[in-house]
Amino acid sequence: DVCYCRVYNYEPLTQLKNVRANCYGKYIALRGTVVRVSNIKPLCTTLAFVCAACGDVQRVPLPDGKYTLPTKCLVPECRGRSFTADRSSPLTTTVDWQSVKVQELMSDDQREAGRIPRTIECELVQDLVDSCVPGDMVTVTGIVKVSSTEEGEGQHLG
Repeated sequence: DVCYCRVYNYEPLTQLKNVRANCYGKYIALRGTVVRVSNIKPLCTTLAFVCAACGDVQRVPLPDGKYTLPTKCLVPECRGRSFTADRSSPLTTTVDWQSVKVQELMSDDQREAGRIPRTIECELVQDLVDSCVPGDMVTVTGIVKVSSTEEGEGQHLG
């Protein structure tokens, strides 16, 4: 059995307009409305690699799912530098992953002024996946990070 711990009622709430560079790497909470949810996908958190020279298996952590090759074989006599990923190895682990877009709550005055509401992408993993649908009002807590995409850089709460 697995137990996941969650932080509730974390304060203060940060307004989306205040999520800036000084928030990167910090734990924050914000409130908003879910406007989009992605499909659920597997996120590889560790990947096993087999050394082409000696066959030794090495487990490599993949922070944020970023594909990372080992630099050298860990066997002292080998030190090979060519590896093949083994996705079926018991050392390879994945978790469920989903992206949701959360839109800031706006006052009537802001809506009447015609201002476009701000949004932020939030990444959900494990038991939080499939926990909300568009239209839900949510309070999200997490660590702010920057994610590079083809459309440029954006703010994410992971």
